[in-house]
Amino acid sequence: MGDTNSASTSDANGNADTIEIAVPLRAEHAATLRLIVTSLGSDNGLSIDEIDDVTLAVSEVFTLLADDADEVGASHAHVGYTAGPGVITITLHRGLDDEELELDALASTILSSVVDRHVVDNTGITLVKHAAEANT
Repeated sequence: MGDTNSASTSDANGNADTIEIAVPLRAEHAATLRLIVTSLGSDNGLSIDEIDDVTLAVSEVFTLLADDADEVGASHAHVGYTAGPGVITITLHRGLDDEELELDALASTILSSVVDRHVVDNTGITLVKHAAEANT
């Protein structure tokens, strides 16, 4: 079974880039996801602190997805990154039908403090971070 990874670049009108990747739900692969966040955040105007915030959020969600992966029969995290000038949106899920993910109080507090918005639904967890300069 091979992973399907794809990427598209922004068009002449400046529409956001999208990258999709599937990685095994093992701790050593969290670094790969953080590296992509760092690159996209830097390329799209996020500060070092903002990039650190998003990498922390991605690590938190990846850990949540990996913790009970064997119990629910999941082997991969499916991650979609959409980045444009001053914003990055990341969606993480395990590719399971109608999965009901829940954040514990600590995870919810962490995400609330490091990203502008996070949404948990049956399609996964979505994180949104804007560059501070984009908000002014």
